[in-house]
Amino acid sequence: MADVDLPIPSIDESLCNIDHPLIRQAQRLPESYEAGGVERTLALKDRIWFKVKTGRWRGVVTRLPEADQPDVSPLLRRAPWWMGAAGYRRDGDPSDFYAALAAVWTREGGSSDIWMPTDWDWKRLEVEQAFALEDQIRTTVREIIARSLRDGNPYQVEFNHYKVTALARAHGEETYLIIGTENIADSRIFSVIINSVPGIDHASWLPEPDGVAGLEPGPGEVIWSTVLPHAVAAKLLEAFLSDD
Repeated sequence: MADVDLPIPSIDESLCNIDHPLIRQAQRLPESYEAGGVERTLALKDRIWFKVKTGRWRGVVTRLPEADQPDVSPLLRRAPWWMGAAGYRRDGDPSDFYAALAAVWTREGGSSDIWMPTDWDWKRLEVEQAFALEDQIRTTVREIIARSLRDGNPYQVEFNHYKVTALARAHGEETYLIIGTENIADSRIFSVIINSVPGIDHASWLPEPDGVAGLEPGPGEVIWSTVLPHAVAAKLLEAFLSDD
């Protein structure tokens, strides 16, 4: 991040959301690559690097060919592009980014390994994708709850091999919320699902082993219920309707 004059973001801030002109330009490079509109950095000969340019900023991006191998980790397969270095354009000056890059490459014995991702980079990406999954779960669970609040029908969603069912049912002056979870052995995922509903204490969730409100647990499914406060229901509906 020092190359683009930015601090390292906190762990709960997605790198994809960093507001920097060169990073935004680099994020468009895979599309340009598919269209044949990329320019190679010819001074780096041990690996194919592409130039990224915007304003005074310059950078180099590579597509990691390891991502195409069948036995690589899913993390690498999902993130095959890497921006290795960045700097300023200074035409005619030895400190110009591309001129300096070529000089460093030569000093390194014709190797661009110093610009490749490190173990720290892969660990950061792994943690960030875990946060992204949690955010996806929370958003989706809130959406199906809001859908059920609107029409009283149960809704189900599936992420990876997990299944979640939500049913909001009015009973007198109270609204009951029923959540069914299927194939979830990871307690952390279950915790994210339950915590997706703001304003509800953990202790207020009750297990329903025999089912409730017409929902019966299937194989590998656990059903929980709670009372949904009116203020929480209103916020969920407002957020859903504003995005609908």
